[in-house]
Amino acid sequence: MNLPWADELAIDLGTATIHVCVKNDGVVVREPTVLAYGASSRRPVAYGWEARRMLEHGLEDVRVVQPIRDGVVADFDAAVALLRHCIHGALGRRPLFNPTVLVARPTVCTSVEERALHDALRAAGAGRVFTVQKALAAAIGAGQPVDAVETHLSVDIGAGATDIGAVSMGMLTAAAAPRLAGDYLDQAILRHIKRLQGIRITATTAEEIKCRVGTVDRTLVNGSLSGFSPSSPTDNLQADDLQLDEIPDVVAGALTTIYDEIAWLVEQLPPKARAEIGANGIIVTGGTALLKGLSDHMAGYLGLPVRVATDPMSCTVLGLQSVLNDMSALSLEGRRFRYAAATGLF
Repeated sequence: MNLPWADELAIDLGTATIHVCVKNDGVVVREPTVLAYGASSRRPVAYGWEARRMLEHGLEDVRVVQPIRDGVVADFDAAVALLRHCIHGALGRRPLFNPTVLVARPTVCTSVEERALHDALRAAGAGRVFTVQKALAAAIGAGQPVDAVETHLSVDIGAGATDIGAVSMGMLTAAAAPRLAGDYLDQAILRHIKRLQGIRITATTAEEIKCRVGTVDRTLVNGSLSGFSPSSPTDNLQADDLQLDEIPDVVAGALTTIYDEIAWLVEQLPPKARAEIGANGIIVTGGTALLKGLSDHMAGYLGLPVRVATDPMSCTVLGLQSVLNDMSALSLEGRRFRYAAATGLF
């Protein structure tokens, strides 16, 4: 299936973070999915963490771009530049032969969105490109028994989208991918502060507030929420300008919209599958799963057992790594992942 002389990579190209795994070497790249251009050119000057620091310091001669929005490619040229940089960085060199790439695609996406991901990888130097649905990759990485006949539910709450998948016999039997996730929570915080405190903040500051609070339960807040000072230079705020006591409730309220999407998917399943999910529960992955109290809050709302994966941010790339290490055994005659051929998708 794979060319013996070509390198083999697995890539999780998320809205907020890109992970790259090299076969037999593990995860070697974990960077923010951003890059910076010079203000008057389209030539990248920084990638990943360095570009993120440029954004935080508000450099006037630099324009920072986020090529992935809501889980899909939003800026093709920027995505190509970032992918090329990460592929070369993962291998430590420019590859002599185009590497085979296994990539996580949105669990539910249009053919145009999948084609954009495939074309970006090919333009960045990839050879053969295989895609795995993100909810399935996350379930594998979280250690779920995906080969079992019984149905398990995987929920990956990232930055731009939530990938929900019911997994049975190594395949997704039902799936949804609402464009509601961490960025949606940031917008809820932004609107709340503007409406009640009359203060305009950026999405970057809203994300910092979410991470500073770090919980959906007021009783789990560590220490005082006073004295917050955003790093974004566009928000000229002083310590104690913002009142953050209600932020856990704001985040919890926004999460219920995501929970409703999960409940809707579960309701569409056959009675036997619903009963199995009731017994097996839900595994939650993705960066948003790091919020303290999330599992109890979700379980109370949905009436189902919920647990958070041990390393929720890495589950997708770890699942891809498992597939990459034994693609022939896990392919199930092609039903678990798709080969994006140069002439079409099938």
